[in-house]
Amino acid sequence: MNKHHHIIGIGRSGTTLLQSMLNAQPEVWAGPENYFIPFFYNAWKNRTEFNSEELALAARFHKAFGILQPYVGFTFDEDSFVSYKEITSYEELIIHTYRSFVDQLEPTKDAVHFINKNPLHSYCLDALHSINPNTKFIWMMRDYRANVNSRKNSVHLKSTSAYFNSLRWIQFEQRIASFQKKHPNHVLIVRYEDLVQAPDQWLIKVCEFLEIPVKMEAQEALAPYQALFQHEVKTQYEQAERMKKRFGDLSKPIHTAAVEAWKTGLSPHEIAVCEVIAGRTGSTYGYQTTLTIPFSKRCLILACAIPYAIKISIERAKDALFNRLPIRLKVTYFERWVLRIDKKRKKHVA
Repeated sequence: MNKHHHIIGIGRSGTTLLQSMLNAQPEVWAGPENYFIPFFYNAWKNRTEFNSEELALAARFHKAFGILQPYVGFTFDEDSFVSYKEITSYEELIIHTYRSFVDQLEPTKDAVHFINKNPLHSYCLDALHSINPNTKFIWMMRDYRANVNSRKNSVHLKSTSAYFNSLRWIQFEQRIASFQKKHPNHVLIVRYEDLVQAPDQWLIKVCEFLEIPVKMEAQEALAPYQALFQHEVKTQYEQAERMKKRFGDLSKPIHTAAVEAWKTGLSPHEIAVCEVIAGRTGSTYGYQTTLTIPFSKRCLILACAIPYAIKISIERAKDALFNRLPIRLKVTYFERWVLRIDKKRKKHVA
């Protein structure tokens, strides 16, 4: 019987590193990031059959998503995906979708454990749980200051503001912590700092939690994928700074250099912003504050954070409304939006 689990947590917290470590295990498929589950959930969650037109619609989404976020290390087998006829539930469609993404290093792998890694799934945990109540979640946690610093140094279309990203860290934490409180046996917290300090130990813990046999140690498991990432980035994405940053980091051996890089990467003011907004919550996960900040400055930082909080709330509201649109309209809009984003990126590179 297939088992289906998720890696969650805010982006730039080691989610892709853990995904790669798990994907190297012989019985595991931990494929590329793809937001299709919540995208189609409202429209298809209760379906018991899917026709060829609907599968073709989903295939259009997958191809567009591959432009937005290239499937490095995997290829989407569109012919296999649209030709399959025996799907009787939304969960079966999910598993079929996974099987249609072929691992370039192990194209014939017969996986029984499927791991989906997507930070944005942190916003729809109840829906994921309703699809399969036996699903488990690995919550990748990272020091909020390190996360903000990573965002600051990454090539993203989102804001690099310490205000914005500290607030997002808090929002992700609140959403996942609320779900964890309701389903404590279904969520395992893995701190990025612990994972890079003791990768083999934490790989075993994660696999035991997910009931997956461990056949390869972390660095041995990662080596072929690191070589593949290095090759693909060099040959296909040399001019794409975002891809070079994201997969360039993964092409290197596991290292601890990024754990405390925030201490020099962030300005004193940025550290103060992070600690005022997220310090109290962060301390519950072992991330202690470093600054003594006067009450007046705390109040000023919190006041300055209000516009960013409003911006984040508006973004989430727009996403919630978008997910309620008719599915054909959503796919068409998504395709056009991706093309605009891709054009903007190419213009930036030029």
